[in-house]
Amino acid sequence: MESKNKLYIVSFGDSRKYRLPFVELPSEDGLHHSDRTPLANMEKELNEYLKKEFPDDNFAYFTTPKVTEVDWDHRDKYESYPLLDGKAIEEIKKVLSEEVKDMRSTQEMNDDAPFSDVNAAAV
Repeated sequence: MESKNKLYIVSFGDSRKYRLPFVELPSEDGLHHSDRTPLANMEKELNEYLKKEFPDDNFAYFTTPKVTEVDWDHRDKYESYPLLDGKAIEEIKKVLSEEVKDMRSTQEMNDDAPFSDVNAAAV
């Protein structure tokens, strides 16, 4: 049974894109099984971090990974992308925190805008 190498390009929110090399190991039943736990753990860590920073917000857009599978034979085209590792997660936390702050700021400006409290039923 052979292992199957894959490369994923991953981003969170509007973060930069990162490389996530992956090896699928064959199981005894002959099928390839993927362990996406590392990605799920990263998503959980980002959610927990943002929840501490911004307890009242929803972060699904920011913390749900956007994943694109790349053919392993084309991996050299993505060598300039940083690896998705612990250091990258710390960078992503900073980027997502800024994105949430920007989102909140935009919401506040919209709420304070003239005519923001127009009663649609009265029009």
